[in-house]
Amino acid sequence: MKKKVLILTGVAVALLIAVIAAALNAVFTVARVEVHFSVCSSRGEEEAVLLQSELDETYVGKSTTFLKLEDVEETVEHYPAFRVTAAEKQFPRTVVLSVEERREAFCFRRENGLFAILDEEGVYLYDSETNTNRRGGENIVLEGFTLTADAGERATGEYALELFQMCEVFFSALGDARANIVSVTLSSEYEMGSYFLLQMREGVTVQIFTPENETEEKAEAVLEAYLSLSETQKTYGFFDVIDSAGGGFTVSNHRPSL
Repeated sequence: MKKKVLILTGVAVALLIAVIAAALNAVFTVARVEVHFSVCSSRGEEEAVLLQSELDETYVGKSTTFLKLEDVEETVEHYPAFRVTAAEKQFPRTVVLSVEERREAFCFRRENGLFAILDEEGVYLYDSETNTNRRGGENIVLEGFTLTADAGERATGEYALELFQMCEVFFSALGDARANIVSVTLSSEYEMGSYFLLQMREGVTVQIFTPENETEEKAEAVLEAYLSLSETQKTYGFFDVIDSAGGGFTVSNHRPSL
């Protein structure tokens, strides 16, 4: 008799737990994936609609409690031009995301002829047959660099860190440096060592020697010198940035030819 009572009690407890679990699951179930998009192109707007649909189909109806935000972020990563800037569960029934469109900025040509497209931070987005930007125009062409680009990661290679540190200064000051810089070339044709060659859109050329030294400071100096040029001076000639023998560096005057 005692054994029978224990069995019945166990069954009753199990049923109670099941009822409670079912009730909790009904309450703590995702009813809405709320995404706050920040996009900068018409293509981004189209992809935002597709991403919202995929998130709804994948996660609405799932348990809020056991849902992993990492899985939600991984779904966003299926769209290379987007990244999650914030993610949280709002119990009992909502998942809230902030998603922004990455701003394409650079490209380099792969051995297969395709362009690897990078964002302003140097993060690899995708390959493309053409150097076109979703916001219009072209990206800054990187030449002479040996870069490795993996999905969702910043491109790596010799002088890659210095390149992106330098360009971060330009983007911060100019907004969209593509309007001013056509290409950045890594070269070492002079005895002074490796240098960056910046071809500006108006026509002037800038040489930055030993870019691994005082990278950001040199970028700021280049920007100041470039912006101080007259509109006519920006259309021709060059100036350079060279380390000084006693430390620091100097920015040359604008000259009509090398």
